[in-house]
Amino acid sequence: MRIFAMLTITIFLFAADFDWLDSLQKAKELAKKENKTIMVMIDQNGCEACEYMDEVAFEDQKLSEFVENFFIPVKIDMDKAKILGLKAFGTPTFYFLDKNGKKIGRQLVGAATAKVFLEKLKEYKKMSEVSSR
Repeated sequence: MRIFAMLTITIFLFAADFDWLDSLQKAKELAKKENKTIMVMIDQNGCEACEYMDEVAFEDQKLSEFVENFFIPVKIDMDKAKILGLKAFGTPTFYFLDKNGKKIGRQLVGAATAKVFLEKLKEYKKMSEVSSR
């Protein structure tokens, strides 16, 4: 029983986590300062796919660490996205922006497993490196 409790606590303590920003302007400032790509997640209340990404995919340690190391994560709702000129093709919709706020590649729509999403993030990181040259 003690081993199970220790294992549960250890998993909880080492579960990777990152903080979402809610301001695209703040994200642009940080992206320039930290030389990172911006990952915008457009979501809406009641979106099961959004909840899956939050509660399952982004709780994966490898994915979470990759996001934390190479991206500035921003989460905005659909209404705010429209005001910012970002179209949601369903939720979640992900946009990737370089440190100057320029769109990189195409947006991603829908949920994915942590492994699949991590591979996509690696592709966007490479695209971002190319576009910043």
